Amino acid sequence: MFSSNSIKIVFILISLLTQACGFWQSKTDANTSATPFVVEGIKSDVPFSNKEPDVYQTEISVMASGVEDVTFTARNGANRLTLFDFQKKTEFAVLRTAENRIFQINHRRKVYAENESSLNVSDATGDSLKNSLTAEWLNQKKDAKFENLGAENNQTKYRITFSDAANSEIVISVDEKINLPIKQEFFSLSGGGKTLMLTMELKNFSLQTEAKLFEVPKDYRKISPKEFQEILRRER
Repeated sequence: MFSSNSIKIVFILISLLTQACGFWQSKTDANTSATPFVVEGIKSDVPFSNKEPDVYQTEISVMASGVEDVTFTARNGANRLTLFDFQKKTEFAVLRTAENRIFQINHRRKVYAENESSLNVSDATGDSLKNSLTAEWLNQKKDAKFENLGAENNQTKYRITFSDAANSEIVISVDEKINLPIKQEFFSLSGGGKTLMLTMELKNFSLQTEAKLFEVPKDYRKISPKEFQEILRRER
């Protein structure tokens, strides 16, 4: 999901939806503590899966006010990779391996830094998809009503409303093949109409990954974490 110059996806809908659907956390900061990630589905009446797959890769697109932010995330067991600012000049990666080694990688400059355990680098990898599936309103067991809007093109749509947020709703599209929400649209309701405020969509989703995603290229030059952070600051 490192410096203050890193793009942070903080859903503006949290305030509009009175925290009924705050499912995204900010991208990580290098000074925050690492916490182990536990994959657990939320037991609820939600009519689709909210458990992160053991193996997958996808692009997570967040669109708000005409501005799109894309993050690539992949997982294979305990191996996790996140590419922030995906396919932009400022793209950088965070890789956590099954051996609990954490790397920051800049593919454009072909450099990487390995973070020592004493640096307390936050575990960004995996948070993006996890937070979109196990939304805060699920964790807090909000009084959510699910209305099936029907199926089209192998996708089933649900309208979600909340007893404590009458001025908002979410429309979720669930891919019937993988039983996961691949698109979430957040609306603000006012005067009998509704306004789309934010869209989160999974693109190019696959339940397969390549091993090379979780490896640091052998020809990349190793630099210190401090130097890596300095490069990020300059490029942002």
